[in-house]
Amino acid sequence: MTDVLPEPVPAEPVLSEPVLADVLGRPGGAVVTCRAEPIGAGTGAATGAVTRLSGVARCDGEEVAFRVVRKEVRPLRGGRHAPYAGDPRHWAYWRREPLAYRSGLLPAGPGLAAPRCHGVVGDVVYLAEVEGGPESPRTAARRLGAWQAAAAVPDVPWLAGHQLAQRLAAGEWTPVDADPRVARLWRRQDELLGALARLPVVLTHGDFSDGNLIAARDTTVALDWATLGAAPVGADLAALALSTFADPVDDYLAGAAGRFGRADVELGYRATLALTGAGRVHWMLSRGLRLPDGYEEFILSRAP
Repeated sequence: MTDVLPEPVPAEPVLSEPVLADVLGRPGGAVVTCRAEPIGAGTGAATGAVTRLSGVARCDGEEVAFRVVRKEVRPLRGGRHAPYAGDPRHWAYWRREPLAYRSGLLPAGPGLAAPRCHGVVGDVVYLAEVEGGPESPRTAARRLGAWQAAAAVPDVPWLAGHQLAQRLAAGEWTPVDADPRVARLWRRQDELLGALARLPVVLTHGDFSDGNLIAARDTTVALDWATLGAAPVGADLAALALSTFADPVDDYLAGAAGRFGRADVELGYRATLALTGAGRVHWMLSRGLRLPDGYEEFILSRAP
């Protein structure tokens, strides 16, 4: 059963008392000044406005500066995945990220962590702003392995299913000027999805790519948890590899410390990379976009 898609719930004008108390670390505060600065609309299917709120609050007679990121979600209204925006098992389900932050399922370190959540109000998540630089793919893979080795797949109704299979089911290959070998990879989807279906299933981020990973002191902070789901082991590594041209398997296995077999991780990684990469090649070329240098060669060299 799918949700009826209502309009998003309006959030409070500035900050609710519970959210402000969490931001300040103590209750009883009141906002004196607040500046809203858009910091991008986000690229996720369910991501609406993302805004930095900064200002001054008065608490116990003292004025305290604050800063928090306000992320609003809304249902996808157009495109081939829009009909599934109300399906809690589909990757495009629009309410998943607020549910994930409320659930306690997201990693909190050491190693891998989600941004600290100050509260969820309606369809808005309030997050601590993460400061840091790009994360090393090797470090990210190792910490991903440690988290997935320790995290059980929960029985919750809103966890995304196998995102790759869902995306492939909604797509088709139309003529584009791609390497013919990439098109042949796309046509192997029944074979490769069948192989993936026999692998161990792990809790996955769903878009574990360099743009969502921040090196924050001794922690890898992963942003954008709207596609939190269950998928074959190794699947998250494909997004990391496609965004960095790195091979993350050895580091992932080191982080997992024997929890998964190399053959399973290799297959999950390579089959997901092949099909995801082929789909992205088609998507880019069909829209007149230039492929990154070496992109097709990298996909073909890692295909199972």
